[in-house]
Amino acid sequence: APGAAIGALCATALGDARQPGSVRALMATVANIGEGLRDRLASDVWRLVRLPLPAFEGAVTETLLDASSRMIERISALSGLAAENMARGDGWRFHDMGRRLERAITGCRLIGQFGGDQASDDDLLVLLDLMDSQISYRTRYLAGPALAPVRDLVALEPFNPRALAWQTLRLAEHVAALPTLRADGMPEEPRRIADALVAQLKPLTGDMLTMDHIADAERRLLALSDAIGQRYFLQLRKTESAEILA
Repeated sequence: APGAAIGALCATALGDARQPGSVRALMATVANIGEGLRDRLASDVWRLVRLPLPAFEGAVTETLLDASSRMIERISALSGLAAENMARGDGWRFHDMGRRLERAITGCRLIGQFGGDQASDDDLLVLLDLMDSQISYRTRYLAGPALAPVRDLVALEPFNPRALAWQTLRLAEHVAALPTLRADGMPEEPRRIADALVAQLKPLTGDMLTMDHIADAERRLLALSDAIGQRYFLQLRKTESAEILA
């Protein structure tokens, strides 16, 4: 039955530890990171990290919904503790950049899936729900969902904290505040990519936005992630590794 297939898919996304993007796998990664930072974590954070996960096994819709709701509450609590308790140093900037990158990339993919040129009213409602922008849309527009205003709100609105434009602005601010190795004042690659992404989205409106813009924004976000990793983390490029081994 279609319902059973959807339930099995949700159970896999939530509880299959072999899937690197599942909730269980991600929470295991969080716990491993927490082990290495135990002395720097507040007791409330550590308690939430170490709580056992709910049972995701099976494909019973009610059970999965209950487990999902409990995980949303737990992750929201962790996010709130990080927002209130973390010192605003460079470590916090990398923490927040990771969240902004993930949210922006996910937003691009959701817009591509549910906000295409042939999107139905139901598709747009799903997009608003997944982008947590349903209330904002109803507050701003008295009519039902329409393609251009929905795209404008979830992709281009600089005051919507779930929108793609909001994420890119925060990323550009973080990158600009990080230390640079250049003494000539020229921007390094992460800043060039971040500033170019902001400049690409800023002049657009919902009726101007195309799926090509969204696909290009996703490519730039992935490139920004790689550029940040290569610039600020101790990683050897393949050529450098080969030279060392030789």
